[in-house]
Amino acid sequence: MSFQSLTAPTFDIRSRVMLIAPHPDDEALACSVILQQAVRAGAAIRVVYVTDGDNNPWPQRALERRWRLSASDRKRWGKLRRAEALAALRVLDIHPADVQFLALPDQGLTDLLLRDCNSALTRIAQVIDDWSPTDILAPALSDIHPDHNAVAVMMRLIFADFLALGVSQWNYLVHGRSSAFFDNAVELSSSESEIAKKREAIRCHQTQIKLSRRRFLRYAARPERFLRVERESAGRRDGAVYFVSRTRDNLDVNLRFSVDLFRLQRNKFFILGRDSLGRKRAYQIPLPGCSADLEMLDCATNRSVGVARYRGHPFAGEFAFPLHLFSPIHDLFIKVDRRSWFFDEAGWIEIPSVLSPTKVALSVISA
Repeated sequence: MSFQSLTAPTFDIRSRVMLIAPHPDDEALACSVILQQAVRAGAAIRVVYVTDGDNNPWPQRALERRWRLSASDRKRWGKLRRAEALAALRVLDIHPADVQFLALPDQGLTDLLLRDCNSALTRIAQVIDDWSPTDILAPALSDIHPDHNAVAVMMRLIFADFLALGVSQWNYLVHGRSSAFFDNAVELSSSESEIAKKREAIRCHQTQIKLSRRRFLRYAARPERFLRVERESAGRRDGAVYFVSRTRDNLDVNLRFSVDLFRLQRNKFFILGRDSLGRKRAYQIPLPGCSADLEMLDCATNRSVGVARYRGHPFAGEFAFPLHLFSPIHDLFIKVDRRSWFFDEAGWIEIPSVLSPTKVALSVISA
């Protein structure tokens, strides 16, 4: 998919705006102003929370002053976060009847994407199809929260499988400073009253500002930015991925790693796409510290399916992947998994399909 940044989203009384939020609080942090503008325009609005934010241990430990958290503790925390989300939306004049919670696994969406996401994709697609939006606000691939960038990939797969033309998809970013997003996104104009109401909505998420009040309230002053996603494919480098070339038979990825001691251990490379029958396939390869031939492991079964070649050292190198497992007419998604504590170094990168029957290389370059 390519990204067009000509104008910011605008709505009218015919608009049907759906916000896909990975967690309670994302609506307030990234989309408070645009939701206010949609309400004033008379647009119909639906907010869909993918998770309840229930696997959120550190704020819960701090607020409840307990170390051990049981499954029932997390479930209760998820209900509390749902209530905070509904309170924030009431500040934005959005009613509980316009909200839906899917309760997919918090902090588990990347594993779900890589191992077995068909039921999740079908469920999200059904929610979208039942409501028939004209505009969808969804996370950006380059968001460094692993749940956010996993939802972004899911939305690309859903658009490819289920959704008809005519639905506009807009990306927003909550976490990270990716140039792939900020260099191309459009800034939404906001008034002082809109910013004040956004600050009030953020304050409704008391469980989250317990440990991060200053960071959360800074979002109120940060302009909201949106990137329109089009169907034509395009890629932009991000994080450790410096250059990509795809042909029908091979994928070459040039990597340049930051010198970060917290990200030097247990790194992986993920590649996700479709086989010749259109079935989703995801594979992982460990990132070595020196040149080596490495097994590609199926994420669902952990079985070896082939060999990838790495040539380089701990701070730079090049991967070469055979693509016989993937269909050339479908996009690929790649990700270098280098987590520090919780957040990714970068999100996913979409690699366009190769439509020509001959070998056609496509480079992914910086924006």
